[in-house]
Amino acid sequence: MNEYAILSIHGAIVAFGVLLMTPLGTNISQLFHERYPSTKTRRGQLLAGLMFVCLGGFTVSAQTLWMHNKLSEGASVCSGNTILNCDGLIGNVAYNTDPLFGQPWGLIGMVAFTALMWLAITIGKEPMSPQTPLFIKAGLGATIAGLPVIGLLVSYEIKEGLICPFCTVAHITNVIALIGFFMLFKLYESDGWSPETKKTLRK
Repeated sequence: MNEYAILSIHGAIVAFGVLLMTPLGTNISQLFHERYPSTKTRRGQLLAGLMFVCLGGFTVSAQTLWMHNKLSEGASVCSGNTILNCDGLIGNVAYNTDPLFGQPWGLIGMVAFTALMWLAITIGKEPMSPQTPLFIKAGLGATIAGLPVIGLLVSYEIKEGLICPFCTVAHITNVIALIGFFMLFKLYESDGWSPETKKTLRK
């Protein structure tokens, strides 16, 4: 399968999550109402969308890790004569290895998006828990912390004059997750978090 066809699958997962987080989520979430009644609420729609976004971030990060492993074996995964070229970046150990832990960025991304998804699932399971604001802030802080990393990786692309499409999707997904956690934070601070129940746990 063409690498860009695979990339479109990752992008579709993220795009579906984004749609759930927009006003269109009210209609789209009807697909889940029977099995997941919480998606009838704005809170549930945001959390469901965030879960899909994090899932897409995980899968595209896993794809870059696979590419890293294949390139280390001497294979070519998406080389080309255009500016869009994964091999020149993912195949460069100096650029595709985390300088702190010495691990491929794809693996770091998988761990990060797994943690973000865990936060979203935990919040969804116990939305009225006293720990909910802490989890929302943890997700917000983690995605903000990802921005300097994105800046570093983009600087590598600028230096080489190349763009890694898979990396770019992962970067955009982190920004979308940041927006999602910010939307959750704003909703939690409003009366819309649990309109059916008087919230007494808000701090």
